[in-house]
This record gives sequence, C-alpha cells and structure tokens, in this order.
Amino acid sequence: MLELLPREASEPAEGQGEDALPGLRLSPSRLRLPVALLLSAASGLLLSLSLPPAGLWPIAFVAPIPFLWVLRGAGPGRGAAAGLAFGLAYFGALLYWILLFGELAWVSLVLASSAFAAVFGAAAPVLWRRDHPVRSTAGLAAAWTVLEWVRGAFPLGGFAWGQLGVAQVDSPMLPLASVTGVWGLSFAVLTCAGLLLHALERWGRGARRAAAGAIAVSVGLVLAPALIPVPLPDGAAIDVASIQVDVERVEHLGGAAEDVAVAALNVDRHLRLLPDPPDLVVWGEGALDPGALADPATVAAVREAIAEVGSPTLAGAVTTEADGTQRTETLAFGPDGAVADRYAKVRLVPFGEYVPWRGFLERFIEAVEQIPVDRTPGERVRTVALPGLPEVGTPICYENSFPSIDREMVRRGAGFLVLTINNASYERTAASEQHLQMSRLRAVENGRWVVHAAISGISALIDPEGAVVDSRGLFEPAVMRGEVRASTRTTAYTRFGDWVPGGSLLLVLGLFALPRGRARPRREPPPLGERPRTLVLLPTYDERHTIGTVLDGLLALPDRVDVLVVDDGSPDGTGAIVAERAAADPRVRLVERERKSGLASAYGLGFRTAIDEGYDLVVEMDSDLSHDPAELPSLLAAARAHDVVLGSRYVPGGSVTNWSRPRLALSRGGNRYARLCLGFELRDATGGYRVYRREALAAILHPPLRSEGYGFQIELAHRAWNAGLAIAEVPITFREREHGRSKISRRIVVEALWLVTVWGLRARLRPRRG
Repeated sequence: MLELLPREASEPAEGQGEDALPGLRLSPSRLRLPVALLLSAASGLLLSLSLPPAGLWPIAFVAPIPFLWVLRGAGPGRGAAAGLAFGLAYFGALLYWILLFGELAWVSLVLASSAFAAVFGAAAPVLWRRDHPVRSTAGLAAAWTVLEWVRGAFPLGGFAWGQLGVAQVDSPMLPLASVTGVWGLSFAVLTCAGLLLHALERWGRGARRAAAGAIAVSVGLVLAPALIPVPLPDGAAIDVASIQVDVERVEHLGGAAEDVAVAALNVDRHLRLLPDPPDLVVWGEGALDPGALADPATVAAVREAIAEVGSPTLAGAVTTEADGTQRTETLAFGPDGAVADRYAKVRLVPFGEYVPWRGFLERFIEAVEQIPVDRTPGERVRTVALPGLPEVGTPICYENSFPSIDREMVRRGAGFLVLTINNASYERTAASEQHLQMSRLRAVENGRWVVHAAISGISALIDPEGAVVDSRGLFEPAVMRGEVRASTRTTAYTRFGDWVPGGSLLLVLGLFALPRGRARPRREPPPLGERPRTLVLLPTYDERHTIGTVLDGLLALPDRVDVLVVDDGSPDGTGAIVAERAAADPRVRLVERERKSGLASAYGLGFRTAIDEGYDLVVEMDSDLSHDPAELPSLLAAARAHDVVLGSRYVPGGSVTNWSRPRLALSRGGNRYARLCLGFELRDATGGYRVYRREALAAILHPPLRSEGYGFQIELAHRAWNAGLAIAEVPITFREREHGRSKISRRIVVEALWLVTVWGLRARLRPRRG
C-alpha cells in the first residue's frame, strides 16, 4: 500500500508550494497561528459528528484533513498547539455529557485527553517525509494509533473513550476489527484521511492519475474489510432475558431507600418471567447497590424471586465486606437463588469509584467528598460459571471501553459476553449510544454475542458481526428477551491481541529513523572559466619529512594551482621549510600560527582567504602524502560539472593502503552511520581530499561551522548535500602516512559520532518547511 500510487512525486510542481491546497498558492507554514488553530479546532469539531449523537461515520474520513494539512507546515511546537486545539474541540464536543458532573470534571477530562492529540501534533511534523508522502501518511496513522493505545492505559489506567475506530460500527470496515481490534480501524481511518489530503494536493497540481490512485486506495481500505469473515458461533442457543427498569421513578428517594426501590423494580420485572423462564436473566449494573444488600428483607426478596423463576441470574452489585471493603461486582445467582460465582471489576473509574491522591485533593476540592468510599478492584480478569450454561464473560460498564478485558475473558473460555451497565447518571445524553457502539465493536473483535444490559437503557442484543438484533430505549421499563449462541471459536484479534499498536510503534520508530531527502533540489552549477584560479590548502603540524614532496607534486601539475600552508607552530621546523619555498616561488604562501589550533580553524582561515581573494576553486588536502598530488587533476576535472568534489576511498576504483582491519572497519562504519543519520548518499564523508567551488563554499560556511576533525569534514558534506549542491565522488587511493603520527584520536572519533547523532536528531526534530 505504501508505494502503489501512480506517479507519486516528492516535489511539487514548479512554482507551487509543496503543501498547496487545490487551486491555492497557500502553504500551511504561512498560516497565522490563530488561523491554524481555528482550522484544527474545526477539524476536531467536525470529527465529533462521526460518533453519537450525530453518528455520521463517513465524516471520520474527511474531518481530520484540515488538521493534517495544518501539521504539514508546522514545527513540533506549532503542531502541539494545533493538536491541542483539535483535541479540545473533539473531546470537548464528544464528552459534553461529563458536564452533568460539573465544569471541573469536564475540563479536566477534556484536557487530559487532548494532551495526547497535542503529542500527536508535535510528533507529526517530525515523522513527515516530503519525499515519501504516502509512507508518511501511514506513519502518521501509526502514531495516532499508538497514542490511542497509550491513552487507554495511562494515566490512572487510561481513558479509551473517543477512539476513531469506534465510529465505524456501521461501515463496511467493521469486520477488520476481528483481525486488528479497534486499533486497525483507527489506523485505517486516519490513513484514509491522509490519502484523501494527498489526493487533493495532487489534483490541485494537475496530477489527476496520482490523485485517483490515492482515492482508490482509500475506498479500498473502507470496502475491502467487508470480505473478512467473522467466525460464527458453534455453540448451543441460550435464551436470555435482560431486565431494564425506570430508575427515574425512584431517584428522588436517594441513599439506601433508592437502592431498595431499584432492587424492588428488578424483582418485579423478574417475577414476570414465571410463565416462561429463560435460560439466563440479567439485571444491569446498580441493580443491587449497598443500601439494598444491607437490607435483609430486600436480599431475601431477591433470592426468593430468582429461586421462584428458577433461572440463573447475573446481577450488577456493589458489595461491602465486614471490614468495609467495597467492590463493584457481577453476582452470579444459581437457579436456587444462592450466589454461585462472582466477578469483581478490575478497572475502576477514577473519580467515580475511587479518588486518586485523596489525601491531597480533598484539601482543595470539596467535590471529593461525594465519593466517600474508595472501592477495591478485583484481582484479575476471569470468567463466571453458572449451572447448565457455558462460561460467560461479564465486563462491567466502564471496563467495556478497554478491548483487552473482553478479549482476556474470551481467551479464558467465555462463550459469550454479558455487559452490565449503569448509565442512568448520564440521563438522556449520547453517552449511552456511544457506549453501545463500543459493545458492538467488542462483539466483532472476539466473534461473540454480547448482551448489553443497562439498568436504565440502552439495552441491546448484539451478534458477532456487530449488528444490534434487539434493543430497548433509555429509561424504558422492559424485559428484552432473545436468543444468543455461545462459541468456542476465536478471532485473530482474540489470539494475537494488540499487535497493531506494537506494529505501529515499530513503524513510527522506523519512519523517525528514516533519513530525510534533500532540503533543496539538486541544481546544475554554472560553467567554470577555461583556467579557473585554484588554491590548495595544506594545514601542517610536524610534517617536515613530507611537506617538500607534497609541494613539489602540486607545483608540477599541469593545472596551475596556488598553495597556502597554514602551520600551527610545528616544533620540527615545518614552517621554516615552507617559508624557504615561499621565498623562491610566489605560488606558495605560508601562514604561521603560534600554537596548535586544530584542523577546522586552519581550514577556516584558508577558506576565508580563498573567498576574499576570488579563487574559483578551493582544495582541501593532507600534507603527509596520504593524498597523492598526482590525483588532484581528476578532482579538478570533476569540479567543472559539480559544486563539490570528494576524493572517495569507498566508491569503485577507490582504495586504502596500509590500514589495519579495525581502522578500516571503523572508517567504513562511521561513514555508514553518517549516511543513516544524515540521509545523504555519500560513500566517503570523512575524507579530507576535496575541491569546492567558491560560491558553494561560501554557502556552506554560513552559519559558521563549529566541529573539528572527522566531524568537520562530515558537517561540510552534510551542509553541501542539504544545500542542493551538485556533489561528485571521485575514486582516490588513500595511503597511510609513513612519517610522524596520525592526528586522529579517540576523542575526535567520539566527538564526530556524537555530532552526527545530534545533527541527525536535530534534522528529524526540526522538520523543514515547505
């Protein structure tokens, strides 16, 4: 999928910005920040319409487009701001029902959720590769998927509400969840949005075929999953009755009296099953709250009603032990009315069923007192056993938003799932519809029937393909009855779990490591004059045994060259030898420095001299005969068609003599590492035998270089590459010096590797603007 689009190009049409929208010469990098934030917020607000109450699932494929477009021209900081604006609008609209519990709760939850969108916004520009737009789109989808997964786990156990994939329960894409879970749907949705943005951009530049290809891939991503078969149940049919009561009738009672009244409503509905008892009865979460279970008469009435009907019953309860420990549980009553098994909720609702950091927060927030008891989570996810029935998974309310819990229950043998819910506190908002969509997704993920049993509605029977077979509305007293089937078959998602977030993380890391293309396209250099003025720079320190031979070789070349020797106060008399030669030949000059000041500063002095004096070509070269002067004409010839010429040991025809294997391996490895980090295609970026055109050198040296040794040579090559200069590598033979000692030290090598790493990270964290 990543590179199938026809004529995918990395560069825009001539004269048009790379991020231009169709028909507009407008780049997102030129947008004023308020406009970028408004576009991002509008994108998030539009995306919220893909989920209930609107439930317009196709919008999810187009809503992110303005946000993604803004990110194309952003740096990490601007991207984070755009992501925050997107998240505030999306989660603010989606979670409007949290306002029922106060502005503080809504603001806190929206901000916490939006922080992940801000992280995505900061990461997106870092991941984007202009020369690989389709691959980058997949990388952005992967980043979003990873962050959705992290948001579902952190902090405080996570908050998974609002995943992009949940909006797709009515789309042809839904069967994909049986293979990938919700994560694959989220990945596909954002991939489609990115491809559609790519199509818009390509269409606007006249590349209709490429645009059509992007659209075709998007349509395929939506439609193709419909062909994925979801395993059908292979077990016996089970007659299930789910009881729903109107808690609004008794909520005015409050406290224990309300708990007793709710239990009585469930008992009344339960007894209506006497003429035709089902195989299983379900009471929603909150059917047996602490006030009811603390009343002996109510407990007796519950057990008697269950025994009289004679059907196993699952009931949502809040139990309190003798030591005051309180748990949210599903109690499994046998046909005799006795508790046969139970499941304790393992994923509690922060600030709903317990208060994190209670001792600290209660000093500042009075609302903490509304949750007087911190409930205790169950020890582990498990199934529930009932007489005469297959094992059943009983996730409780909030737990159903976490795919891993339902999946673990199915892995442990659950033949079907019964979700007990209490959404009465959310009144008639869209919270219940949003929750129902998650149950539909859990059904497909695991290939299981789901009994979505809400004490006050919405209740539903959901088949393994995610279809709602039957349902009851909010606050509608009813007994919903239907047939479900158990299953022992498993889906790919049940077997392999959250492999998509793991794969997405690898994709993100790989894309981050992928080097960027050139910042500017390669340009053709202008022609040189017939006899370009050339200055050879020779830094020296203790080179008395070789400097004379090097000068003789250079001055004897058919190409006339001038030589500038920069000597760092050599104690062996190198400077005196050069001074004598300079007195005899005006083409040789000497600059003597008082002390050893380093290779980079010596070349820097020579570069400035060459530029100031108008030389056409500037040559870097060692003075120890490791670079043969006789090979210089081939480098100068290549400079007629290139801005920079590198004498290369590692292109065909190049070689190294008299080096140990470890040193050769270090040199080759360093060059490979530089190519990986910096993204250039140069085989030998550490060599010091080079030719620069004056104009190219002036461009490379701004701003001034700060590195030394190997790092200095790599930085020059990196800057030349990024500047779009024409670079040639000409084979040379590097000969290990026979006199004196090499100036290369362990410190210089380590410094070079460190600098290459820093430059590589900087190039990725400070993306180029289009």
